[in-house]
Amino acid sequence: MGCLERALCYIRRKKMKSVLLLFLFLVINSMVLGTLGIRKVSLELAEELRKNAESKIILESMEADHPFEETDMQAIEEEPNVNWLNRISEIQVISTTCIPVAGSEGSENTFTVHGYDELEKDSPFADKVYRITEGNYPQGSEDIVVNQFLAEDNGIQLGDKIVFETVDGREQEAVVAGLFLSGMERSQTENVRTVNRIENQIYGTADFVNRLSGRTCFLNVAVYVNDPEQLTDTKEVLEKMYQDRAAIGIADNTFQKLKMMIGQTGRITFLIFVLTVTAGSLITGLLLAMWMRSRKTEIAVLISLGIAKGNILSQMILEEMILYFVAFVGAGIATKLLLPRISNSLAIMQGNSIALELSFSWQSGVLCIGLAGVVILTGIAIFPYMKKPVKETLSEMEG
Repeated sequence: MGCLERALCYIRRKKMKSVLLLFLFLVINSMVLGTLGIRKVSLELAEELRKNAESKIILESMEADHPFEETDMQAIEEEPNVNWLNRISEIQVISTTCIPVAGSEGSENTFTVHGYDELEKDSPFADKVYRITEGNYPQGSEDIVVNQFLAEDNGIQLGDKIVFETVDGREQEAVVAGLFLSGMERSQTENVRTVNRIENQIYGTADFVNRLSGRTCFLNVAVYVNDPEQLTDTKEVLEKMYQDRAAIGIADNTFQKLKMMIGQTGRITFLIFVLTVTAGSLITGLLLAMWMRSRKTEIAVLISLGIAKGNILSQMILEEMILYFVAFVGAGIATKLLLPRISNSLAIMQGNSIALELSFSWQSGVLCIGLAGVVILTGIAIFPYMKKPVKETLSEMEG
């Protein structure tokens, strides 16, 4: 009878021991696969967060008559960690086709036109202070968004054109692409100047404002970085470049908050993984050591039948490997079914489409490491009985 056949016979004969060891391996593998699955997702989320965090550095010109120019934008874009820039411009104008909502007595009837490369970001719309009620954000260089109350007072509809004029007589035509509200229009006092009233704020593109002003300049710029981990280093570089011209700040709260959450999840799962492997190894080792002591007679009988010690060792290793493999398959099925449900309760998985599961290569690695661990533990448990001379083992059986 070969060692594999004897191993299968022993598993069938010692059902209680086999079931207990199978259950132990099942629990260990389920915990290991589950924690590794969560940890793998944590690492993938950290990488995805790094790419999509949109961490940024805000540069605000401290002198209105000395704004940032196109050469400054080019210098900033040349920095290796800079992803893209959201240039922000502003100008005060009058209109020959639109009357502003009146403000405090004596204030000029002017509008403030704000220009953004991306209006959805870094503006009151990004902070949900303003909201689009009709139409869309500016798509073309001549598109603008105006306040809904201003549009109602002047009979303006989507697609209508408004002509703006600067103090030096330069005119520029704009097309109304959207309407917005803030909800605070009616709560403004009479002391608010016309140019500062919410109804008289016009939003368009940075290029539109530059055409109005007749020069390419920007009051502020939001610098979006590639790697938020290097945000501070990039800020220090920009501070050296513009320390006397700009107030520089960073906006990184979302990344830091999610990074802390992901890091916390990763540390907890790693701790559970270490505790599971350590406790599982100790318990398995103790059980095998206890059971091997009760198998001294069996070992002696097999030796007396002329079976080599190496063959006996192979049999006992195969017993544990078979049970471990069956438990691993069961644990793999269980984790595949349960992990998606667990992911729904994890805060770091909210709004993410990353699948909470282990790849075949990860599972194969866990299986190989687990089988190697079983071989080592079995070898340690049976070593005291394998190192004894054959005669001593047989004499112990006779005694």
